[in-house]
Amino acid sequence: MPYAVRPTEAELSEARALVGVAIDACERVETVETPLRVALGWTDSEAVAEERMGVDGTTFPDGEVELAFNAATAGWDDAIGPVAAQQYGRVAFGDRVDVAFRWQRLLREAYADRLATETHPDGPYPWRASDDAALSERWGAIREELGERDDLPADRATTGVASRIGEELLDERDRSALLDLDCGAVREAGDAALH
Repeated sequence: MPYAVRPTEAELSEARALVGVAIDACERVETVETPLRVALGWTDSEAVAEERMGVDGTTFPDGEVELAFNAATAGWDDAIGPVAAQQYGRVAFGDRVDVAFRWQRLLREAYADRLATETHPDGPYPWRASDDAALSERWGAIREELGERDDLPADRATTGVASRIGEELLDERDRSALLDLDCGAVREAGDAALH
């Protein structure tokens, strides 16, 4: 019976090298206290291939990061660095702030987005949604409940909202300013960016 094991050694080697370059770039502008552990794996998810350029990342407590990629997807090799930087940013924010509420989650995602943008200014950002109507709709759905416990979905609309909030908040601030903001600042920035 024929079978295939993915990623191949060559694909895994390429992914490891690209992630290493991304982590090195992050370390030049940001440090994390938590030891970072990155696990690379393969994904056949159609959603990841179609919506995220073949790369998806998840951050777990204690510096554990999983990056799933599909080397058969065009552009995966351009996307894996920014996605690794995004995960690094999540860990860096989590080192300084315990994320318990929705507004903190949006700040964490904004922080991670900004770090990825700094370290990969020309890279694709597959975690961002670009449909303004969808972003405004998501913002409207969570705006009045920013103080609720964090249960926001980990989808492109949520990270797209966070990206827009980060752009608004950092128009005149340094990325580290996101660590000290409160729920009111998130609400004001969201209203300015998404209404």
